[in-house]
Amino acid sequence: MKAMARTPLRVPKTPRQMQAQMHTEKRRDVSNKQQDPVNVFCRVRPLQSEGDLTCLRVKNSTTIAINPQDQLLQHHQKQQNGAQRELQYIFKHVFQPDATQQEVFAAVAQPLVENLVRGRNSLLFTYGVTGSGKTYTMTGNARHRGIMPRCLDLLFRTISDYQAKKFVFKPDRLNGFEILSEEDALLERQQEMNQRFAGAGRFAFRRKDSDPEIASQASVEPSPLTVLDEDNMYSVFITYVEMYNNSVYDLLEDSGVQKSLQCKIIREDANHQMFVHGVTEVEVKTVEDALDVFHMGQKRKRMGNTILNAESSRSHSVFNIRLVQAPTDCQGERVIQDKHTITVSQLSLVDLAGSERSSRTKNTGVRLREAGNINNSLMTLRTCLEYLRENQQLPPNVPPKKIPYRDSKITHMFKNYFDGEGQVSMIVCINPRIEDYDENMQVMKFAEMTQEVQIARATPMKPDLGLTPGRRKANKLFKIAVNNLNELGIPEAKQLEVDVGLVYSLGADFPHYQMDSPEAACKIQELMEYLEQRIDKRRKLRANMDVKCDNFRQMLMNLDRDNLQLRTELASMKAVYKQERERSAALENKVRIHESSIDVLNNTLSKRDRQIQELSQKLSEQEQLLTQKEQEKEKQKKKYNSKLAVESDKNKREFDMKLREQRAKMQERMRIKDEKLRLVSNILQSEDVPSLPRSHSSENLLNDKDRGGFTTRTESTAAPTTRTDLYCTPRHGLAAANNRHRRSRSAGDKWLEHRAANPVPLGTIMQPYLKNRKSVTKLTDMKELTGHGANKYCLVSQEADTDGDVETKLYKGNVIPTCGGGAQVVFDDVECLKQKSPVHSPTRKRPSNGNLSSSAFGGPLPTSTTGLTSVQDVASRCNLGIEGHSSKKSKM
Repeated sequence: MKAMARTPLRVPKTPRQMQAQMHTEKRRDVSNKQQDPVNVFCRVRPLQSEGDLTCLRVKNSTTIAINPQDQLLQHHQKQQNGAQRELQYIFKHVFQPDATQQEVFAAVAQPLVENLVRGRNSLLFTYGVTGSGKTYTMTGNARHRGIMPRCLDLLFRTISDYQAKKFVFKPDRLNGFEILSEEDALLERQQEMNQRFAGAGRFAFRRKDSDPEIASQASVEPSPLTVLDEDNMYSVFITYVEMYNNSVYDLLEDSGVQKSLQCKIIREDANHQMFVHGVTEVEVKTVEDALDVFHMGQKRKRMGNTILNAESSRSHSVFNIRLVQAPTDCQGERVIQDKHTITVSQLSLVDLAGSERSSRTKNTGVRLREAGNINNSLMTLRTCLEYLRENQQLPPNVPPKKIPYRDSKITHMFKNYFDGEGQVSMIVCINPRIEDYDENMQVMKFAEMTQEVQIARATPMKPDLGLTPGRRKANKLFKIAVNNLNELGIPEAKQLEVDVGLVYSLGADFPHYQMDSPEAACKIQELMEYLEQRIDKRRKLRANMDVKCDNFRQMLMNLDRDNLQLRTELASMKAVYKQERERSAALENKVRIHESSIDVLNNTLSKRDRQIQELSQKLSEQEQLLTQKEQEKEKQKKKYNSKLAVESDKNKREFDMKLREQRAKMQERMRIKDEKLRLVSNILQSEDVPSLPRSHSSENLLNDKDRGGFTTRTESTAAPTTRTDLYCTPRHGLAAANNRHRRSRSAGDKWLEHRAANPVPLGTIMQPYLKNRKSVTKLTDMKELTGHGANKYCLVSQEADTDGDVETKLYKGNVIPTCGGGAQVVFDDVECLKQKSPVHSPTRKRPSNGNLSSSAFGGPLPTSTTGLTSVQDVASRCNLGIEGHSSKKSKM
């Protein structure tokens, strides 16, 4: 039996081994690419006062020397005995305390802006203790602009003539961009304009609110960069976030009603780039717009006051400048509608919060918690860079250490820079005071370690669509030439068409190289790649030329065929033209005949026009005459109206005068009559009137009492007239009986008195007296009238007369039963009682002396031997004034 060959068993790899293998392959890929170290710069802050002692000195443009004995008092004796060894630290460049902001920008940030335009990612962050000048270096102040505004200024000066219209590029919320059509972009711009006019827009930029600390100053303007691709269109987008207490916040978020910002999360996109999910990306077109966006976010940034720094940053801030570029079409006018042709580059400007020692800052509460989170994040950054350096120094077969990027948000966000591609630069800010010696030593050690970290050089992959370079500029020059020809009046200029494809180019010149240099192998590899690109481009151009030649040949054949067809058509058109010439001659004869008839008609029309003009003139004259007549009528009417008004006023005055005279005469007559009446009254009240017998007076009094009483009127010649309403016996024995009324015979009758619910009290001594009576206030049933056996009925009514006196009327009648079982009341007497005030009221009209009430006398006036005429006059007036007594009976 043959021995069977054994196959070796494969042992599955553990996750740790698989991860180590993956990192090994990744390191091998990275090592194959060109790498650059982290560029670390150092900037020394000037001393605040001349009396401060420094712990370091700048030896040259790249070296700083620190003498620890200058700080430690216990080593003072050793310093006197002999010189001690200095600690020297080497940087890419060291900026003296008197270095300007422009020098720092030119050396540190300008190369990063060039990388941004070329499509490469870059990271710049400032590191140092609190109060060492990190924020000043990054943003600057009112007199000296910092790195951030200078980067924006240089970027917009470079792409000013090549910017795309707003909203052509739109963020897709996944760290990418999409290209909108011209119509969609126009709608987005109109919507933004409406929101800005309404005041509801989030970024309605106002120049007056710009931050004075980053305001543009008159300085030496940098020249635009020359690395720009003129056949692309560009747009700039801004994001601004902060890491506070190890949480990410969007400083440009439209929080609306909410006052606090929402915490964001960090994610990885399809290209393994880290980004803040849901961050607000604002498209800006000028430096002012970008600074306004920064100022808006700066208002929300957490700042605090500590012992070491009055305006200390309590969070790490990240200001991202994203440049989006895409190639234009063959005419160089519009962006190609292809999302895969977009190139996005990013420049991240990070202002790290300063490290603090609680023993120096004396922070408590919230400030202590903030300082702890800041120190932890900076320690995580230091640990990540240290592990990264160690992993890069390990052999390929040794598994690397796991770098704790996720322990801090700041390291997690920039993980792709350290593990991937891009240029990283760091500015170490130093405060040279002796008090900051310990913190400065830690910063120097971190900077020294960071310079050993290698970062892969970014190689952006721009798509090659086979379009001719310089097409945009060529199309622009062609349009300028066409406009110039149009201004000169050459009509053929409108038919010209530009063929940008005729501008052939195989690319840039051959790269410079030296065969004896140590980098000859790399240069040869680059040269081979360049030659392959030229060969590929030549092949494309030859194919394009062949296509164009075929097209030109086909066009010539089409022109020849069209020429033959046009000749045939020309022969037929000549025959038609001859016929049309004969026809036009006949039409010309007819036109001449019609023109003569038109002349005759025109003459007739001119005559009619003259007649119409004459009639119109006559009509206008007649209208003028009518107008004059109407004006004369109006004048006469006004004249007569004025005369009528004068006569009316005159007649009115005469009438008023006569009326006053008549009134005066009537008043005089009334005065004479009142005088006569006063004399009669005095005669009647004098003692010469004979008194009546006592029995007669009592009988009259009883008769008047049955009727309800009487009213007396007393007048005196020495005093004003007064009225009294009293039931009393007349003075001087004057009779008070009324002869018109007989004595009441109802002594044995039963009376039913019907009065108001709330009668007005008379307040007099003598009251109307009804024997055997029953008083009711309301009669609702016939039984109430007949049930009590009453055969007399009295209705009491009280009201105020015109003089304001109380007038009481008693309507008396007999109750007579009817055949149907009911009853009826037959009124046969009415008594009127008046109660007058003895004091004259100023508001009441004073009666004349000659007017006496009818109720002042109970019977006929007595006669006297003297003043017969006056007595008769008074009697006649009293008889006329009697009211309420009727001799006829009335039925209810």
